[in-house]
Amino acid sequence: MNKIKLIIFLIFLALTASSKDIRVGLFGSTTQTKADVFYKVGRYEFYSESKNFTIISRRGDKISFVARGNKVNAYLNGLKVGENIWFRLNKRSDKNSLEVSNGTKKKEVMGNLVIYSINGKLKIVNEISIDSYVEGVIKGEAGYGYSLEYYKVQAVISRTYALHHQKHKGEGFELCDHTHCQVYDGINTKEEIKLAVIATSEEVLVDSSMNFINTLFHSNCGGQTVTTDMVWSKRLACMESISDTFCTHSSQANWKKTISKSSWIRFLSQETKKTSSYLSSINLDFNQTQRKEFYSVGSAKVRLTKIRKNFRLKSTFFSVHIVGDKVVFIGKGYGHGVGLCQEGGIVMAKTHNYQEVLYHYYKDVSIMSISKVEYYRLF
Repeated sequence: MNKIKLIIFLIFLALTASSKDIRVGLFGSTTQTKADVFYKVGRYEFYSESKNFTIISRRGDKISFVARGNKVNAYLNGLKVGENIWFRLNKRSDKNSLEVSNGTKKKEVMGNLVIYSINGKLKIVNEISIDSYVEGVIKGEAGYGYSLEYYKVQAVISRTYALHHQKHKGEGFELCDHTHCQVYDGINTKEEIKLAVIATSEEVLVDSSMNFINTLFHSNCGGQTVTTDMVWSKRLACMESISDTFCTHSSQANWKKTISKSSWIRFLSQETKKTSSYLSSINLDFNQTQRKEFYSVGSAKVRLTKIRKNFRLKSTFFSVHIVGDKVVFIGKGYGHGVGLCQEGGIVMAKTHNYQEVLYHYYKDVSIMSISKVEYYRLF
């Protein structure tokens, strides 16, 4: 019966999702059975599916949650208050915050909290307005110290990414808080980030069919972005390969790595099925002035993504030079190279507005409000 109630609760969460709110699973990169919630600011209703407990509004109040199968035990300031399918902390004021800890990590968040358990694994879900969520993502993905105009760029792509992906709906929330989705770092305190989110409130990127696009981004493209099929298996619209002069003098624009020639030949032999003696007899140099998908070894080819992964290279935009018994990779950029080049966008935003930056990196898209997208989808 408890499992049926939990399933009904998860379905209810999914059906009540709003396009202007987001549910974020906290500490998604770890498995937790316990968590503590500390009062910070505001007033909160604390209740479960069967009981209203109290209003949380006192400095020092602490609620502990412990998973037990598909139920959760809750303790208020050390005293057990109940064992239920789920618990909620609902904000009663706009200026509110709680600190959540899983024992190893802490995060201060606004909005509401929902706590439940699936097979003994505690789920902590932060229900928050999408713009407050975007502030926390900009803090986590971009960090502090950039211009207002660049933060507007990051705000639009982070908001769009959140609405496009929704990867965790089967678990009762849309997104997690780490790199599997977007890094959500809780409450933002930087005024420029707040102003950027307000200035672009509701704005998203859509394609010609009114679909939220997959706003992929990376640190530095090295001077040329790449299409998705050269990195993964499928080519996605709106992310064409473009020349990018804005990032070429940034911190991640150039790199070098040296490995032994023997390890290089061993890797190539495994991938191409060519003998080591054959590989030692041919020219293994490789020049990449424009983005390519494969490294050629005689008549055989090796995907650059496989080379990058195996040797932990910063990007697939590299050339190969044989120097004695060493192999030197001379590379450009950092990351997969698809979509927005963050370091390029940061530089471009110094002389261009955020719309121009977005249209430079994403092709055949429109910047539109969520409300307008919902309206057009009716027809």
